[in-house]
Amino acid sequence: MKLDPEQESMLNGEQGQTMSLAVRTLVEYGRAFSAQRLVPIKSAHLVGSFGALPYRAYYRILDQCINAGLKVKVLTTINPRPGHDLNLLNRIAFARQNYLEHKIKQLGVMLNYSCVCYDQDNIPAFGDRLAWAESSAVQFANSVLGARTNRNSMLIDLCSAITGVTPEFGYLLDENRRGKIMVKLKIKRMDPSALGFIIGRKVVNKVPVIEHYDFSRGDLKNMGGAMAAAGAIALFHVEGLTPEAPDMKTAFAGDSPESTITITQDDLQSIQAKQPDRAELVVFGCPHLTYQEALDLAVQFTGKRIKKSIWFCLTPEARVRFEKTDHYQKIRSIGIKVYSHCPLSALTVQLRRKKVLTPSGKLFYYLKGAEYATVRECIDVSGVA
Repeated sequence: MKLDPEQESMLNGEQGQTMSLAVRTLVEYGRAFSAQRLVPIKSAHLVGSFGALPYRAYYRILDQCINAGLKVKVLTTINPRPGHDLNLLNRIAFARQNYLEHKIKQLGVMLNYSCVCYDQDNIPAFGDRLAWAESSAVQFANSVLGARTNRNSMLIDLCSAITGVTPEFGYLLDENRRGKIMVKLKIKRMDPSALGFIIGRKVVNKVPVIEHYDFSRGDLKNMGGAMAAAGAIALFHVEGLTPEAPDMKTAFAGDSPESTITITQDDLQSIQAKQPDRAELVVFGCPHLTYQEALDLAVQFTGKRIKKSIWFCLTPEARVRFEKTDHYQKIRSIGIKVYSHCPLSALTVQLRRKKVLTPSGKLFYYLKGAEYATVRECIDVSGVA
């Protein structure tokens, strides 16, 4: 791998042994994927936001960076908190949360605590190189914003944040961003999150190109989050909508698709809960709800009564704004709970597993026992009357 003089200096220990180890880690990571060089990044996003007891090695590495006087070299955001203060079990499981947050702050990380960092705090421009972890954020940056990042892991993200570089391979290169699979739609009632889940299962780790549909920004977020969870997809295109797919020819870089699949209404229906009324808890916001999504959802519950426990999970910044609105006061008065933690981690440690219903394909994929329903059905099942 060819390094520039600054990178050679870091690797050779001229900026300290810890910095040298970070660069060496990235070099070995890049060599594994045949990267030819390290390139500068505009920002990083970290996934190591849970103060779980077993993460001893992670804490030691953070301490090593701090003791060496290192700080992040680029704008760096971080994933949500894990719901560590939600109940006794979570307080035990995530007992080192405050310790972790203190360390992260010392490194100069922006404490946004959201998987939707691109909504307010960490907004890359088209073509920017990034070193992001968090699968749902990676797919949004690549697909909707046209930035360039691989789906990096915990600690690789930290190494890039403190060095300001990442290996150039994968989705940082033009040849890996062209479409591979054509996706045709035969759908009467669109459900973006379910569509993302089905595409993820059918395509798996390739670049799908979806024929034109007028998805909203929120639709793209939720569809991509489900796609990334169910199929490790880090980049998708939508004909005439996403920035690298003004038309099919451009999306496929002039080549023919490797194959074509058709997603039908029956496909979307296949993941719907058979008995949604059995749910005890209905969860909205995985990935986190934005401020506008929370407002739009709150309208559906304003002046109503509910018969299920309901969570709204928002970005912390959106939650602060939302709490100042009349809509917040109205939904709280009927018992809806508003959080800013990660619902997946908050619900992972349970003595008796709750029956959870969600319109999130991502949460449905990851949370044991969760069932899926459309946003409309989740609202109806909640007992809105």
